[in-house]
Amino acid sequence: MALVNLVGFLDTQTNSALGCGPDWPLCNGQLIPNLNNEHVLIEFGHRMIVGGFALIATIFMIWAWIRYRDWVEAKVFAIIGIGFIIVQSALGALAVLFVNPPAILALHLGFGFLAMVGVALLAAFLWQMDRLADGQQAGLQYRSLVLPKGLVWRIWIVWVYTYLAIYLGSYVAFRSAGEACTGWPLCNGQVIPPLYGNIGLDFAHRVAAIILAILVIELLWQLRKQKSTRPDLYRGAGWLVIIVFLQILTGANLALSHLGTGPYLLHVGNLMLLFTLISYLAVQSLHPVPKAQRWMAEPQSNIAPKGEPRHP
Repeated sequence: MALVNLVGFLDTQTNSALGCGPDWPLCNGQLIPNLNNEHVLIEFGHRMIVGGFALIATIFMIWAWIRYRDWVEAKVFAIIGIGFIIVQSALGALAVLFVNPPAILALHLGFGFLAMVGVALLAAFLWQMDRLADGQQAGLQYRSLVLPKGLVWRIWIVWVYTYLAIYLGSYVAFRSAGEACTGWPLCNGQVIPPLYGNIGLDFAHRVAAIILAILVIELLWQLRKQKSTRPDLYRGAGWLVIIVFLQILTGANLALSHLGTGPYLLHVGNLMLLFTLISYLAVQSLHPVPKAQRWMAEPQSNIAPKGEPRHP
C-alpha cells in the first residue's frame, strides 16, 4: 500500500493524473493504451498498481478477519483497510471523470494514508500474534499494562494533529502553492511573510511541521517515566522524533530543489513512515479488549503454534 501511495504521489507530481484522459476505467478509450507517452505510462501504471494491490490487500484482510475472528483488532484494522481502499478508489475515479477542487483531491491522498495504515497495523498485529504463539514477548502484551489517561490523550492528539498536517500538505500541493515560499528556512526572505493566499498556505504548512516537532518532543519527555514499563512506547516515541526531524529536512530539501521529483518522493515516503509509526503508537496506547486479555493470560493453551488453527 505504501507503493500505491508513492506511485499516486508520482502521478500528481508529474501532472499525469489525466494521462488517460477523462476516461475510467478505460484509458484513452482503450483497455490497454499506447504507452509511448510518459504521462499515459505513469497514470496507467498507477491504475494497474492500485487495482492489483487493492485486490491482494483485500484478500489478505478477509483471510485475517476469518482466521482471527475472535480478535477485535483484526476486524477493525481490516475494516479500516478495505473501507478506505474503496473510498480512495472511488475518489480517484471521480477525480478523473470530474473536475474536483483541491480540498477533495487532498482527501483522496489522506484516505490513501488511512488505507495504508489499516493494512500496516493488521500486519503488525499478526506479527505480534505469531510471537505470542511462540511464547515470545510481543507488543500486544504491553497493552495490558495500565497507562495514565493523560498519556493516552497526548498520543491520540499527536495522531490527529499529524493527520491534519498531512491534509494541509496535500492541500498545499494540489493548490500548486508548494513554491509560494521560496528559500528555506525563511519564506521569501522573511521570518513571517504576508499571511494570505498561497504564501500564507505554504507558510502555514511550515509552521505546522514545527508544531509537530514540538509535540513529539513533548510526548517523548512525558513517556520517559514509562521507559521501563512501556519500552514499546518510549522507543517508538524516540524514533518518531527522529523521523519528524527527517521530515523537516526532506521538506527543506524539497523547497531548495524547487519541488524536484526525487526530493518530493523522498519527502512523502518519509511521511508515510511517520504516519504509520504514530498510528502504531496510538494503537499501543489502548487497553486490549477483555477477550484479548484472557487469551494473553494463557497464551500456550489458547494460541496454537504457527501453521495450526487457533481456537477461542
